[in-house]
Amino acid sequence: MSAPVEVSTTPAPHTNDAVDEAPHKPAPKRRARNRRADGERSRQRILDAATRIATERGYDGTSIAEICRECGLPASSLYWHFQDKDDLMSQVIGKSFDAWNAAWTIPEDEDILQHLPQIAEQLLDALENHPEFIRLCLPLALQKRSDDPGPRRMYLAMRADVIGRLSEIGATHFGHVPESRRNAIVTYMVSGVEGLFVDHEMNPSSNLREQLDLHATGVISIILQEAAQHAS
Repeated sequence: MSAPVEVSTTPAPHTNDAVDEAPHKPAPKRRARNRRADGERSRQRILDAATRIATERGYDGTSIAEICRECGLPASSLYWHFQDKDDLMSQVIGKSFDAWNAAWTIPEDEDILQHLPQIAEQLLDALENHPEFIRLCLPLALQKRSDDPGPRRMYLAMRADVIGRLSEIGATHFGHVPESRRNAIVTYMVSGVEGLFVDHEMNPSSNLREQLDLHATGVISIILQEAAQHAS
């Protein structure tokens, strides 16, 4: 009978074999996070390029090919993140509008009259920093188009949202002023800003901020006048 085979429990000495030298592979979760981060960076590059081109050339003057050249990514990457040009432009516009809308606030529990100049400055600073939504969409809103692009519909909805927000503020702080007068002031305020942007498109050398400041001064004067006239 042959002797039993002894199995050693002593660890085998370390050897520099091929297994030890294999490169460390990232864990699946880390690889997934890296892919998401790369995808988000690509998406942001596309958005930034689209914003630059569209701000300069407008909606109709912006093409997918030019955006891809500007951001250095292939069209397949663009279409991975966005359905089409309408979807991409809508994202650009929505981002600009949300940034503008979040940059100004109205005090709800204080006398708003003393804060009107500061509120106006907030509004105009935000518009100066995030003008893309109005620069891109206003020309579309003025056109009668059979295709009715998404950004045009989006702008009209955003415009209605702004008017609604300003109307609510007017009702809260100036409820003693007749509703028809409040609505007229809000319409004058919004339409005046749009008109100055149109003028700036036709005359780029004009000082848009100076004109907007003058418009704001006029609106504040009207509000003060109406508030005093209808005070109880």
